[in-house]
Amino acid sequence: MNKQETGIVRKQIIRHNSITGSGEITDTIIAEMPLEIVIGHGRAGARVHSAVASTLRTPGDDFNLVAGWLFAEGIIAGPKDLSGIRYGDNTDMVVAELSPGTAYDEASHLRRFPISSACGWCGRFKDRGEAPNIIPKNMRVQASVICLMPEILRSGQGLFDSTGGAHAVAVTDASGQYILRCEDVGRHNAMDKLTGSFLRAGKLPLSGHIVVFSGRLGYELIQKSLAAGVQIVCSLGAPSSAALELAEAYGITVCGFVKATGFNLYCGDDRIQW
Repeated sequence: MNKQETGIVRKQIIRHNSITGSGEITDTIIAEMPLEIVIGHGRAGARVHSAVASTLRTPGDDFNLVAGWLFAEGIIAGPKDLSGIRYGDNTDMVVAELSPGTAYDEASHLRRFPISSACGWCGRFKDRGEAPNIIPKNMRVQASVICLMPEILRSGQGLFDSTGGAHAVAVTDASGQYILRCEDVGRHNAMDKLTGSFLRAGKLPLSGHIVVFSGRLGYELIQKSLAAGVQIVCSLGAPSSAALELAEAYGITVCGFVKATGFNLYCGDDRIQW
């Protein structure tokens, strides 16, 4: 690798073309680097720092990624549970300082996270003996707005334009007005970045918003959307069966294979107006 910039790496490669032949060029490749998540917890004067997870991500927006991941995993419930966030020994370690009054079960979390990108929202409720929070159904969105999602997602995808290797997630309001887009080598990381951005700004839940993902829609993305309170989840690709089971259980609308000309509606049809 020749040169690393934020989110990308430049490398000399040989490109072959059956007409023009072969030659050396500088290619732009999406960066995939390790990130260790460390949590600081305990009362003032007796703080403990525990490494709880590691993942591979595209560098950039690391603090929002970690904040979003902590929220999706139920370690924090809101911005007040997070007193600070910083890099540790280097930029491949992020230290999230929990507020002194935030309860944290170190043994439980250390067992759970050598990282899965999602811990299982349903399982967490079962462990706590709580009833699930069903997503509200107060959104009504025109089908034509859903068809705008691919262009909204694609516009401004700088990492994808440079590398062809980035996934993305975007969020709009009910009218299709663009609000935010995040990119990463992993769709789940992109969603954590997006959730973390809204969390740190005190703007969760996203109950009046539409979220659209690039590529396949798996269980983990519905889990993270559920944690953020999203009512309508769209994807340019196909949903998995586990994703649909979770969405149906909690009342999330799922649209897949979304194109400018149409989409498949898998569940939650009461939010879509034809």
